[in-house]
Amino acid sequence: MYEPDEFDELAAQTGPVGVHRAPRPWWSKVLPPLFAFLIAGAVAYLIAFLLWNSGSGDDDASPTATVTASPEPSESVSPSATPSVTPSESASPPPSPSPTPTETEEPEPVILYDAQVHVRNGSGIQGLAGGEAAELEAAGYTNLAANNISSTLIPGGVNTVTYSDDSFADTAQDVADVLGIDAVEGGGTPGGAEIEVLLASDPG
Repeated sequence: MYEPDEFDELAAQTGPVGVHRAPRPWWSKVLPPLFAFLIAGAVAYLIAFLLWNSGSGDDDASPTATVTASPEPSESVSPSATPSVTPSESASPPPSPSPTPTETEEPEPVILYDAQVHVRNGSGIQGLAGGEAAELEAAGYTNLAANNISSTLIPGGVNTVTYSDDSFADTAQDVADVLGIDAVEGGGTPGGAEIEVLLASDPG
C-alpha cells in the first residue's frame, strides 16, 4: 500500500472515482426547444388557416346562393300577345240596317168643280172679272159669278183667292193655279161665297 497523496485526497472530496457520464454534444441541448417551437408554430398556422378558410367559405357561398337562372324575355309569353276582346266588340251587336223610310203618297187633291166661285174685280179694269170667270169655266167650273169689290177689302192689295172652310182648300188652290194667282187664304170670304177671287190687278 502507498501512502495517500494529494490526489487521493482530491478524489475523496469530489465523489466516487470511476463512475461518470460521457459529455452530451451541443445540438442535443438546442434541438428540443427548436422542435417545440416548430410544432407550436405549425399548430398555430393550421388553426389560422382553418379559421381563414371557414370565413372565406361563408363569403363565397352567399353570392352563389342568390344566383338564379332567369328566363330570357323573349321566351316568356307576354299578356299582350294573347288576343283580347274589347267590350265594344262583345257587348254591342253589329248595327242592323235601318229600314229606309217609304215615301208616303200624298192624297189626291179634292177639286169641287161645282163649288160656288165668285170672281170680284177691285182693279178698276172694265170686264176683268168676266174674263177671269170665263177661264175658270173653260177649266171645268160650273158655279161661277162675276162682280165688283172695293180695293180696300183685298188683303195686302194683291190678287188673292180666299175660301170659307178647309173643305174648299184644294179647290181654292186649283182656282189660283188656273188664274196664275200666288196668294191663297182660308178663314172666310168678304162676300160670303164658298170661294172668292179678289182681283187687285190683271193676273194675266
